[in-house]
Amino acid sequence: MVIKEVLTKRDIRDFVRFPKQLYKGCPYFVPSLEKGEVKIMTKHPALAFCDAKFWLAYRDGKIVGRIGGVINRKCNEVKGQRRVRFGWFDAIDDAEVAKALFDTVEQWGRQHGMIEISGPSRYSNMEKQAMLVDGFEFMPSICADYNYDYYPKLVENLGFEKEVDYIQYKVPVREVPERIKKLSAMMTEKYHVHLRHFKRKEELKISGKEFFHALNRSYADLYNFIPLTEEEIEWAVDENFQVANVQLSSMLEDENGKLVGFAFCLPSLSEAYRKANGHLFPLGWIHILRALKHNEYVDMYLTGVLPEYHSSGIHAIYHQQLHEAFLRNGYKYAFSSQQLENNTAARIWPKYGAELAARRRCYKKTLSNE
Repeated sequence: MVIKEVLTKRDIRDFVRFPKQLYKGCPYFVPSLEKGEVKIMTKHPALAFCDAKFWLAYRDGKIVGRIGGVINRKCNEVKGQRRVRFGWFDAIDDAEVAKALFDTVEQWGRQHGMIEISGPSRYSNMEKQAMLVDGFEFMPSICADYNYDYYPKLVENLGFEKEVDYIQYKVPVREVPERIKKLSAMMTEKYHVHLRHFKRKEELKISGKEFFHALNRSYADLYNFIPLTEEEIEWAVDENFQVANVQLSSMLEDENGKLVGFAFCLPSLSEAYRKANGHLFPLGWIHILRALKHNEYVDMYLTGVLPEYHSSGIHAIYHQQLHEAFLRNGYKYAFSSQQLENNTAARIWPKYGAELAARRRCYKKTLSNE
């Protein structure tokens, strides 16, 4: 077996395409758009403060695994850590392959003075992170990875232990509960907070930077999060708001026009991405366009309120607005974003009759002095 660093354009292409080979025939795997993955690997603005390397594992000339390593210098400084992250991990069910890949990342981390390894994660919380440990019959949203059920065992057998778990709910779209309507009205009156209305997507994009500045404050204490830079915010606005729907996006402002809460949802694109099979052209964009217009499922990607409102209940205001929009658009189920299992905000979903759909885990391990 040979571990080869990804250096050439062909290597990058092989790295990006390997999951499609590994998951061929799996009904739950959602392939990423290949050009988007290449862009993330080579042009992401976080590379200004992150070191990243990628490797492929070959056996008898055939690719049998891949992995990426990231040293986020900024995060390590802010959190007082010396960590290397692993991400983009995919492999056949083979302990030898997994060990060789992880040994490579760990050795690279030690060479740069790192004493811990954690993951799966990429550059920031805005990228895919965490490994599926429960809910393998569930097709993920396009912002999360699917993995086979043997992955956790491969990682845990190498000495990794749970650091945090994320949970995700499948929420039936029924009539808006009366308690949500009453709570929304109470919070509107108590805090003088109201919805910011948009008529066109262009208006929504104008508020995009303000949206992510609010997200920076709202997510400040979350696991692995550090504030997005201006360059990252521009990237996030471009990546997310190109296909935004004004009915499925919500922003709350106070009486002075300051943004204090936000929510961003999209019709599920998972099935459309499966049909596109990694490519927008020649026909992939048609599947995506259809999914944006006609869908039974909606994904709730980004939601939050400023820290001073965390326990206020004002989120009920955008919950009501979005719930009513879901009903108008004929959605049958909404999928919550990944939320940390100890996040009190996740407690609202069972009140809607939701069921736990998936659990994903981030691991950590102390590096040896080899």
